[in-house]
Amino acid sequence: MAAVKGDVGQVKFDDAGSSVNPVLGTRSWSMSITKDTQETTVQGDTFKSFVGGLIEGEGTAELVYDAAASGETATFVDAALVTGDAATAAFELFPDNGSGATAKKISFTGLVTNFEQSSSMGDVNTISITFKPSGTITSAI
Repeated sequence: MAAVKGDVGQVKFDDAGSSVNPVLGTRSWSMSITKDTQETTVQGDTFKSFVGGLIEGEGTAELVYDAAASGETATFVDAALVTGDAATAAFELFPDNGSGATAKKISFTGLVTNFEQSSSMGDVNTISITFKPSGTITSAI
């Protein structure tokens, strides 16, 4: 098994939901996917049984603050300030720096739900963005 170093991952984004571009300055990203469960246990059963239900996800990305950020990077950061968005922004999360049709990635459309900026003595300023898929999440990891 070949390990993948975290320093080669990347986030791509497009607020229009069409052609994704790299978000520059990313330090990390994470994605959590959960599935609802419905209990199907009936009287007389000894053990509980379940079926899978609806699936949802939520993720975060941490970026190094860049006052001169432009393009999709700036749009990604500003997306939390948009109201009434249709959750059609395109997201692609890559564990490595692969590209092309065989690249390993998680992709979905969704929206940015949170923006947090921090400044700490002894460290660079960072921005943390939280996002939520709307609809299908595709995993090609």
